[in-house]
Amino acid sequence: MPPSGQDIDGNAIPPATLIEPIFMDPFRSAEETPVENLQNQLNFLGASAAEQSAFLRASGVADTVLRCGKNIMNSVQRLSQTSRAHLAPVDAVSARYAALWSSLLFSTSFRPAELRHYLPWFLELFATDFPSDVHLIEQYLVPLFQGTLQQEDILESLRVVRAVDEIPKQVKRRTPERKAVRYRIGQVFRHRRYSYLAVITGWDTECDASEQWMRRMGIDRLEAGRHQSFYHALAEDKSVRYVAEENVEIITPDQFELPRTLVETAGKHFKRWDGRSHTFVSNIRDEYPDD
Repeated sequence: MPPSGQDIDGNAIPPATLIEPIFMDPFRSAEETPVENLQNQLNFLGASAAEQSAFLRASGVADTVLRCGKNIMNSVQRLSQTSRAHLAPVDAVSARYAALWSSLLFSTSFRPAELRHYLPWFLELFATDFPSDVHLIEQYLVPLFQGTLQQEDILESLRVVRAVDEIPKQVKRRTPERKAVRYRIGQVFRHRRYSYLAVITGWDTECDASEQWMRRMGIDRLEAGRHQSFYHALAEDKSVRYVAEENVEIITPDQFELPRTLVETAGKHFKRWDGRSHTFVSNIRDEYPDD
C-alpha cells in the first residue's frame, strides 16, 4: 500500500481529490486490470447495478485474507492429487494449516457456516502435526466458538493432546547393554538399498515391530535379521521409516546439501543444525538423554 497522501506511483494527492481504485488479478498478471473488463464480465453474468457496485467496492483485510486462504487450500488440494506432490517446492501441510488458521480467525460470527466447515480439518492437522500449538488455540480459537457446540470439540482436542503429552516417555539410556547401537539421534544417513536420505529420530536395540510387519518386510532375510539395532527415521519425502542398522550408511553433508523437505520437517525433533558435526541437534533428550 502507498503511504497516506500518495498514489500508487508515489505522486502527491491533492486534498479532497476523489481517488479511483485500481483492480489487480495477481494470479494472472502483474498489470492492473481495467475496470471496464470487470464491468463487461459482470454485465455478461447479468449482475445488477447494485450487485456490480458491491463486487467492485474495495476489499477489506478480512475479505482479502479469506480469499487468499481459499486459494491456498484449493492449490494444496490439487497438489495432493498429483503423483509428485512430495517434490513440490512448498510444505503442503504447513500451507494448509496456515490457510485454515487465517480462515478461522477472519471468518467472523457473521460466517458461522465457514467456521464450522473449516474446524474439523483444522483440529485434525493440529492433533497430528502441530500439537505444540495448544496455547495458541486456547488464546485465539476457543473464544471464537464461545457458547457453541464446536467449542466442546476444541476443548476435547486440547484435553487429548495434553493427555498424550503427559504420558511418561520411555527413557533409553546408552547403558553397557545397549552399546551395540552404533548411531545417534540427529545423524543423517543414506539407505544402502533404496538410496533415500533420512535423519535418525530414535533407536531400538533390536527390531521392535510386530511379527506380522517383520514377515511382510522380510526382516529375518536380512544378514543380521531382527537381532540388530533398528532406527526410527524421518525420510526426505516426509515419511517415517524403521530401518535396520545394516541398511544405514551414515553421511556428513553440509546443510545446503540436504533435501529442503528434510530440513523443513526436522524441527519436530531437532533444535538446529550443527555445522561442525554435520548432524541435527536433538530436541528429544527426555527420551534419549545420552544422544
